[in-house]
Amino acid sequence: MHEGNLLTVSNLTVQRGKKRLIENLDFELPQGSCLGVVGPNGVGKSSLLRVLAGLDDPASGSVVVSGTVAYLPQDVNLKSDLNVLEMVLLGRARYLKWYQQPNSIDRTEAKKWLEMVSLEHLATASFMTLSGGQKQLVLIAQALTSDCDLLILDEPSSALDLQNQEKLFAILSELQDVNSLTVVFSTHDPNQAYHHCEQLMMLGFGQQQHGQCKAIMNVSSLKEIYKVNFEEVEWKSNNLKYFIHVPTTRFNI
Repeated sequence: MHEGNLLTVSNLTVQRGKKRLIENLDFELPQGSCLGVVGPNGVGKSSLLRVLAGLDDPASGSVVVSGTVAYLPQDVNLKSDLNVLEMVLLGRARYLKWYQQPNSIDRTEAKKWLEMVSLEHLATASFMTLSGGQKQLVLIAQALTSDCDLLILDEPSSALDLQNQEKLFAILSELQDVNSLTVVFSTHDPNQAYHHCEQLMMLGFGQQQHGQCKAIMNVSSLKEIYKVNFEEVEWKSNNLKYFIHVPTTRFNI
């Protein structure tokens, strides 16, 4: 149940260097809902998420968040001497003063989320020894351990296998329903956004479109931003719809 707007974006312009990526963007995201951001490489998805997270300043306009924010970057190749549990515990840092150490409550919370992503058996392993997918799950657990109101994820499933992708979105859906968590994530898979988000941001080079996900995502809009062909496949028996990329170019090797 949505309880008012957690995120309000007004007349936002996002710029990288001297290049304007996004202009005059306005939208409101209710508490407990989800916004998906799709588009090809280089259009400004990561730049937009960093501005929404408060890590970078917009060129103009404003972002107002009515709560706490956790942000997961796209690059999970962090160098750290910490073990897995210690990495997850970093999510509790916002609740500690500079001289305090995590207590039993913090550790219990961290262990809970480590179990949720099925990596509790690696709690004492070095973070640096993990695979890319495992590192991504640990950082997702870290973000969830922060008990944030707004979770911003930059391509959170890029290194995950299909089973862990399903697990991630099941966790996020449950947190939206039970805890009214608000989620923003970018993805290269339009179907992830279509099936998990109420709102959608479609970014192309020199174009942008925002609206209700199921209203604005179609084969025409996807082709317009990705410059490749899509087909729509629908299973009416269980009301499922997917958008399939259909390559039209044969590459000679």
